[in-house]
Amino acid sequence: MISLINSFQKMNRIGRVGAFIGLAASVSGIILWAILNIFKEVLPITFVGLGLPAILGLVASIYGVIWLMYVVFIYSLPLSLYLVMTPSAFRPFLLVSLGYLASAILLTLDRRARDKDKLN
Repeated sequence: MISLINSFQKMNRIGRVGAFIGLAASVSGIILWAILNIFKEVLPITFVGLGLPAILGLVASIYGVIWLMYVVFIYSLPLSLYLVMTPSAFRPFLLVSLGYLASAILLTLDRRARDKDKLN
């Protein structure tokens, strides 16, 4: 817990916004996945395609693991694109995937800014 607090204290505003976007996207993904499983009973397939990336995205945004956030985006994108192209109420999954990407980019920018400050 102390290392988690220290990692947030080291971040600048860009990193904190990136972590918040990652948290919001992950929680939204978990909620949408739960709603999807209430209406359609395809639990194993959707958990692997949408639930697991949301949980991994939550962990990645809490601990600031940038590479994992990129992996979560790439992993969740195909099924999110499929859900966007079908006539259903689950089109926001693409926004969740784009949230993963935005979080990863902002966390990368934060890491580069902090590395640049260390060099100066």
